[in-house]
Amino acid sequence: MAANVRIRSDFAETFAVHAALKLALSRKLYASDARAQKAATGLVKALEGDRSIYGRQLKMIGLMTKGATIQQMVKTLHCSRRTIFRYLNHLDAAGIGVTLEDGRYRVPKNLLKLVKK
Repeated sequence: MAANVRIRSDFAETFAVHAALKLALSRKLYASDARAQKAATGLVKALEGDRSIYGRQLKMIGLMTKGATIQQMVKTLHCSRRTIFRYLNHLDAAGIGVTLEDGRYRVPKNLLKLVKK
């Protein structure tokens, strides 16, 4: 299951898993089980990494909180324009309010509040 979460592109599902794991780790719910804590920490790290679709989407959202052009996202994420538009479609399907003003894509500033440190 963990491998599926890392490669799937369903942003809403992965966001829920990520937020739950971050909350459980911050509240030390795994403190009595070292294996579970190590697994949860590893999964959070993998989800937030650049090798996962979700990690790149998080980075993209971070850029869009300040307002980002397609070219800025392409350069920062090291991917094609097509990939950026695919990620935008994933976010739209997840109900994320992405807006375009003056050539810059934006999302609400508090969107990542649940998963930021």
